[in-house]
Amino acid sequence: MIPLVLTVLLTLLSNPGSCSLPGVDEWTARYKFSSPRDGADFSSRSSGGASGEAHLPKIVKGKLVLLDPTPGLSTSVGFAAPAEGPVRHVEVSFDLILEKGCEGAGFAWLDVGRYGAGGGAPDLKRWEAPSLEAAFGVGFDASNPVDKDPFKGSGNFYGRPQHEFSLHWDGMEIKKRTTLTDFRDGKPHKVRIEKEFCVGGCEITVVLDKEMVFDRFFIPSMTAFRGRPALGGTNGTGSGEIRIDNLTVSCREAIPEPEPPLTVIAIDKALNNAKCARNEALVAFPEKNDAYGRIVMTLFLDRPKKGFDPWDRIAHIFAYDDESKRVEVARYITPYHKGHLWKVDVTDLRPLFQGERKIEQFCGTQGAGWVVTVKFDFYRGPADLLAYKVINLWCGNPEIGNPDKPASDFYVQKKIKLEGRPVAAKVRMIVTGHGMSPNTKNAGEFMPLGRTLFIGKKEFRHVLWKTDNYLNPCRPQGGTWKYDRAGWAPGDVVGPWVVDATAAVKKRRTLTLRYVLDHYENTARGKTWAPTHRTESQLILFRKNRP
Repeated sequence: MIPLVLTVLLTLLSNPGSCSLPGVDEWTARYKFSSPRDGADFSSRSSGGASGEAHLPKIVKGKLVLLDPTPGLSTSVGFAAPAEGPVRHVEVSFDLILEKGCEGAGFAWLDVGRYGAGGGAPDLKRWEAPSLEAAFGVGFDASNPVDKDPFKGSGNFYGRPQHEFSLHWDGMEIKKRTTLTDFRDGKPHKVRIEKEFCVGGCEITVVLDKEMVFDRFFIPSMTAFRGRPALGGTNGTGSGEIRIDNLTVSCREAIPEPEPPLTVIAIDKALNNAKCARNEALVAFPEKNDAYGRIVMTLFLDRPKKGFDPWDRIAHIFAYDDESKRVEVARYITPYHKGHLWKVDVTDLRPLFQGERKIEQFCGTQGAGWVVTVKFDFYRGPADLLAYKVINLWCGNPEIGNPDKPASDFYVQKKIKLEGRPVAAKVRMIVTGHGMSPNTKNAGEFMPLGRTLFIGKKEFRHVLWKTDNYLNPCRPQGGTWKYDRAGWAPGDVVGPWVVDATAAVKKRRTLTLRYVLDHYENTARGKTWAPTHRTESQLILFRKNRP
């Protein structure tokens, strides 16, 4: 499968059919689809609907017709691997034309070790959600119908726009976002996908026309592999044509196969149910971890013999520091009646993962629960900065909206002595709102609330509110998983609010911090559980890495 037009930069090639040469560090393949005979550049597949030879992708009028307007049809094309081994940077661009009626399309970067260096793409019925094992994917989903059922359906309870991009890795959806552009309009839209492999993962950039949909979004544990491109499209009960043009694949900077991580299992298949809310262990981490540029935590909730807890519960992963103080590594809200797997970059909490440490998992479930596994992967590689101190700030569960017990009494000003002359610093805050009607404004779970963090003389604003719960990769669930909430979603790890405090710590010996909530008063006090903001926060100090 040799591309029709292949340009190898940095070296002048006399043979345009060669994909790489010793010493060549950049490969660019351009597919023009200028005539039907260019179909030799790819291998086709079709399934579902009226699949067969007549419905395979084909070149028509200078474009690749990836999918014809047949209901229930899925088709795909696979191309040859452009480079001979792993590369640090992959860039793919193409014109995407989706007609109204189709479900959507997808792009995949297939691991050659699993799928071979050439040939067709694997069979996939939903290319708008390209979750393939040993592959990275980008989905272009043009159909997410509105469903007002609060417990079932697609999740699009609020009737939000039905044009979404999703990122996938190794058989799982990682993240999904709504685009500003309705790309199912029969017009050509330029798609650009960039993959930049780094220590312990990969940064993904996806641009639609001029809209930045994902900007260096980090996928933990997706380390470099030799890959090749594939494209696919899907029709449901409706149907529409999908066309591709001007496909370019560029691979730059050859790198060796990545070294596997050092894996440390902290909690191994422990039952978390009504009789066991807490699991803890003394864990032997590396005595020194400076040589590891990335630390990734994996949390896996599996099914116990008696089934899952049907409710969403607040849960935590804690580590204990040198002074035996508890620090929240991650907060997660359990899914309604199912399990899931998450990977979380915890490199900023590096001091908590060296030597012997106590790791604790806590979830106050009252039902059958989950089987919990927590492990840490240490990826060897460079890091410019190393976290050397993690300092707890505000930690607790203060009531909000009560003038007789103001939240400001909890969020008191902090004056921190800066030890070790930090060259950089971050404030990391994990806050989730809880409580509901008849509290005023349905606080605190279903009420957005503004907040301000003062770092020295600088002011940072944020609203505690999460509106993409219906796009949560852990879907569908039972319960009201799709509703917007105050900083969290059922079946998800809570994303911290991280603020760069570097400018405030340079050449200073102390740092002043304040955290202030916007005004809110609960006039229904005493009628139900008080609204609260469950808070864990830290100041993290960094030094330069001295290899």
